[in-house]
Amino acid sequence: MVVMLVVATFAIAIMVDVALVRRLAEKKARQLVSQRVVAEQLEESTDADRDLMFHEGHTWVKLLKAVVSVGLDDFTQRFVGKIDKIEVPKTGAKVKRGQRLWTVRFGDRSFTQVAPVSGTVVEVNERLIADPTVINRSPYAAGWVLKIVPDSLNRELPELLSPSRFERWVHSQKSKFFPEFLPDLQPAYGDGGELVNGAASQLDEARWEELSRKLFGA
Repeated sequence: MVVMLVVATFAIAIMVDVALVRRLAEKKARQLVSQRVVAEQLEESTDADRDLMFHEGHTWVKLLKAVVSVGLDDFTQRFVGKIDKIEVPKTGAKVKRGQRLWTVRFGDRSFTQVAPVSGTVVEVNERLIADPTVINRSPYAAGWVLKIVPDSLNRELPELLSPSRFERWVHSQKSKFFPEFLPDLQPAYGDGGELVNGAASQLDEARWEELSRKLFGA
C-alpha cells in the first residue's frame, strides 16, 4: 500500500512538473511572439517616420541638425513601380526650392521632381545610386536621395506640409486627376483601395507626360 502511495505521489509530481513546464514554454512562446511583433512595428514606424515635412511635388524633408535629407514619397514609388535609375546633382551643386532637383527613370519613361528646399548638396546616397530599388523598399529611411545644407530653412520650412496635411493633399490629387487620367480605376487600385505598384504603366505616353507634370510639378 505504501509503495502504491509513493508511486502515485511520484506520478502526480511528474504530471505537475510537465504541466508547469508546458505553461512556462507557452509563456515564453507568447513573449517571443510579442517581441517579434513589437520589433516589426518599430521597424515600420522607423521607415514611415512622422518627423518628415512634405513638398507638394511629392518630395520630403527631414531635419538632421545642420543639414536636411530629402527624398521622394511612398505614393511616387508605388505609382511608378520599380525604379531603374535616379539622376541627381553632384555634391556642391546649388539647388533652389521649386526648381528641378532629380530625374527618376523607370522602364522607358522618366519624370523630374523639384527641390523642396533651397541650399547646397553635400552628400548623395551612393547606395541608392547603385541600387535604385532601395526607394521602393524604404522611401522614408534607407531610400533618402540627397543631403542638403539649407539656405532659407526658417522661411521655407513653414511652407511645407505636415504628414497629415500631405495625406489629405495626396487624396485630393487622386480624386482630382485619377478619374480623368485613369477612368478605369479597378486595375489601379487593389481590393483595399490602395494604389497598386506600377499603376502609371496603364497610361499612354501623352497622358503620362501630362499627369506627371501635374503631380510632380516639373
